[in-house]
Amino acid sequence: MQFFSTFQHSHYVELAISKLKENEVVQIYAVPLDNRSMDMKLVDTMHGTDGTSLIDIGLILAMMGGTIGVSRGFVLHWGPVYWGLIGAAVGFAVGFVYDLIKNLVKRKKIRTVKKTAGEVILIVQCRAEQAPFVEQTLWGNRALGVAKTQMQTVPSEPATTDL
Repeated sequence: MQFFSTFQHSHYVELAISKLKENEVVQIYAVPLDNRSMDMKLVDTMHGTDGTSLIDIGLILAMMGGTIGVSRGFVLHWGPVYWGLIGAAVGFAVGFVYDLIKNLVKRKKIRTVKKTAGEVILIVQCRAEQAPFVEQTLWGNRALGVAKTQMQTVPSEPATTDL
């Protein structure tokens, strides 16, 4: 029998392995999995996005700046159109810079956060009479999932027929 199980990287993996070795299950193979490195992109592509946007607040401030620019432009020298465009440009620039700084700080925080250990895959090969004990041990030590397969024996010599 073969058992495949996954664990969070914790002391429960070591407890399961030591308990299995105590009961003469010696074919144990543990494989730690690597974590995905989280690297946020500042500019999203057409095929992938991380849910952050650099232009949301910029567009809101552009609308507000444009509105204020148009209303004040009636009394200023260049008129409402130019002052509306200037107010929109300034509002967009302020919002874009704010979002850019906010996202750069968030990226730095994500990088400095303590990384959690990944998962561990535990592969155990045992005899059929040990299977209930092995399965109970894996589940008892907080396995995230357990799969059981029956190993097939391969004949050592192919059968020959005489014609």
